[in-house]
Amino acid sequence: MNVENSFATARFSRLAVLMCALALPKLVNAATDDPQDLPQAMSASVYADAIGSARFERSAIKVEQGYTVESGNLYTRDGETGSLVVVRSPDGAVLARIDGPGKRGLLRVDAQGISTFTAALSNDSRASDTVETQEPIGRDATTSEEHRYIDLLMAYSTYALGKMDVDPVAFALMQVEETNLRLRNSLITGVSLRLAAVNIFDVPYDTSSSGLASWQLLLSPYRTIYSTDLNAAYGGWDGGNAGRAYLPGYTSALGWTSSGSDTFAHEVAHNVGGRHCWDQNGSDYNFGHDNGKTKTSLCYGDRAPYFSNPAVRDTHGLPLGDAQTADMARVWRENAARLTGYNPELPGLRMMLVSQPGNTYGQATAALGIPGGESTNVAIVALSQEVGPIRLVANGLGNSSLLSVKLLNAEGNDVTVRLRASRLKERCKSPMNVYAACTGPFTTILRLEYTSIDIGNADLLPGYYNGLLELEAQSPDSDWKIPIKVAVSLRK
Repeated sequence: MNVENSFATARFSRLAVLMCALALPKLVNAATDDPQDLPQAMSASVYADAIGSARFERSAIKVEQGYTVESGNLYTRDGETGSLVVVRSPDGAVLARIDGPGKRGLLRVDAQGISTFTAALSNDSRASDTVETQEPIGRDATTSEEHRYIDLLMAYSTYALGKMDVDPVAFALMQVEETNLRLRNSLITGVSLRLAAVNIFDVPYDTSSSGLASWQLLLSPYRTIYSTDLNAAYGGWDGGNAGRAYLPGYTSALGWTSSGSDTFAHEVAHNVGGRHCWDQNGSDYNFGHDNGKTKTSLCYGDRAPYFSNPAVRDTHGLPLGDAQTADMARVWRENAARLTGYNPELPGLRMMLVSQPGNTYGQATAALGIPGGESTNVAIVALSQEVGPIRLVANGLGNSSLLSVKLLNAEGNDVTVRLRASRLKERCKSPMNVYAACTGPFTTILRLEYTSIDIGNADLLPGYYNGLLELEAQSPDSDWKIPIKVAVSLRK
């Protein structure tokens, strides 16, 4: 998406240099210099044992979809570089990927504080993990003054998600941020990834070439619904490559066994148009780089958090690329227009409502702060009566509105799923379209809730239902309004 606005999910400080990874939307900028509004960094004690003696240097922190996301580099005493990405869920659980020399994998800390570390599986195979396409690779070096966002649809098979044992939204945010950290490290400015939707499907697809093709075909209508640019899907593992991607293209397939590794960033780099280190042919520059001390993302083995760039040096003082044979920074810049231009930008705010695996009733909740809702009587309406209330009212009964949302079932057919939508002001809760019941200088929050045993949902067939819910925040005092796009993936 060629835009300079990012989805609004929280209030951030204009002084927060650490938030360089994502810009706030101009339309809904609610920035403040109050330190209490800054995202709170995770206590180092959560990951201290996992990173050992390495030093963590944070370079970004933000709140997205109610999750706190922070990232930065790890530096060891002998000068090696790694990375750490930490995601804290709204319930306090933590998911982190540690990519340090000598220790790579996933750290999970549940809401009760019980931690588990799973080491990443190593894969030094040089077997091809790409499918060549006829899509022309970008060669336009013109840079845009606007920051460009590549909107991502992250998908999972139910089998893979069960094996991975992760919060699907937290994991997707972690993978996106790790790639953005590599972009920052590599001085690749003006473009970054952004998570736009998470979907879950009961399909058997793996990392084979046919599996990759099946994922792209399955996700095609959803990519249109969410107006996203790239697809990435975690599924089964075919016993060969941990991941596979179209080169160049917009879809990658990843095996659940790669969840603790940096395979996602590696495969996305193939989508961009990059090739492996060892394939350098001396006549082109779209390759990774191995300088003998440090390997960039398109090598195999222990890779550092960089894409090749001859203008960047590692901690040994060696260049991380070659202008003639390894300059992925240039390839990213030249392909920014292609990668962000697959679909037009959806206007307004985004949120996600996703059922967590293991939940007995498929329950899901999500909350979105409405920028500008502190000083106005903001409330939320549906866009059609078939979905829910379409007009603001001063008062109403109960504390939620019942919504009827058309989602796609496993066969791709429309099915009506019921949700509850509330408007919150501090501790006051009302139906989403009631603007006068709760007042005061507090942020207006839209809260969505789903349970499979709610009215109308009990007769749904087992499985996941995916789609888009469109709402709109309005004010009764003016013509002010903001569209709200909700990416939905719910389980019966």
